[in-house]
Amino acid sequence: MGDGILSGVEMSQILHIKQTHERGAALIIVLGLVAVIAGWAATAAYEDMVSLRRAENSILAMKAELACLSVFELAKAGLKQDARDGRGDNLEEDWAQSAVPFPIDDGLVAGDVVDVNRYLNLNDLVGANGQAILPMVEMTKRLFMAKDVDVGLVDALVDWMDADSIPFGPGGIEDSGYFSQDYMVKNAPLDRLNELRLIAGYNQDVMASLKDLVVVWPVVADVYSKVNINTVEVDVLLAMFPNLSDVDAASIFSDRPYDQLSGLQTAAWAQGAAGKLMFSRLSVSSDGFMVRAHALFGRADWREEYGLSRQGENLTLRWRERLLWQP
Repeated sequence: MGDGILSGVEMSQILHIKQTHERGAALIIVLGLVAVIAGWAATAAYEDMVSLRRAENSILAMKAELACLSVFELAKAGLKQDARDGRGDNLEEDWAQSAVPFPIDDGLVAGDVVDVNRYLNLNDLVGANGQAILPMVEMTKRLFMAKDVDVGLVDALVDWMDADSIPFGPGGIEDSGYFSQDYMVKNAPLDRLNELRLIAGYNQDVMASLKDLVVVWPVVADVYSKVNINTVEVDVLLAMFPNLSDVDAASIFSDRPYDQLSGLQTAAWAQGAAGKLMFSRLSVSSDGFMVRAHALFGRADWREEYGLSRQGENLTLRWRERLLWQP
């Protein structure tokens, strides 16, 4: 054929090449769609897995929380029964025994009850009039000194709670001492023990030294918190009575539990104005308790603490707090 005119064979070849290109393009499009769909499916599967894991975690957390509440209800029942018995409170009673972790469904639950009357209540440092109570300040400083904690931190604590803006004692710190913080002194009683971390000087080492010796508990109308002679720690008792010798303290502890205090009232360490004041704070029973519960269900590790006041058989919940650390 002449120039410019394609033969049948040449036309067939051109059409074949065109069809091949079209099929290649279609294949690329199909492969691209398959990749997109596969990616979407993988993403959807991952999101479904995450959603299922979240739902499972929520169920496990709910089980753990309910288990902690069960411990709380059991503790309440035990404290009410203890009140019905009409005796004093001591470390040999059922409520004072730590419960061994026990299985429930597919988890583990544990709990214990601790009376707050074995500790020094830091809210006793300042009265309802907003002024420091000197005998309580001196007692608290003796406790700090016994634990090698700077006694100036007691002054800083008083300033955190008292009503004035005058530094209390050599270690006192008012608003000017918190200029680098985004808060000022509270000028009110403590609400929780962890609030100490806001006060200048109360670092982790100090908190560890004071653990199991002090507590934060509400005070009503300058009625000092009672200290239970049957549960008190020896460091607290020695801080209350500076004339109490180690021998006398050992004798007191060996004779526990006490049904009444009359046999101790005439002791030499309980005499004098300071001794009689502190002796008036002693008791053979407790009216405040902390219930700690711990539940473990799979990945859910749940800890709670409850504060309970007890008057007779009446129990009042002071607080309920989720614990994110081991107390």
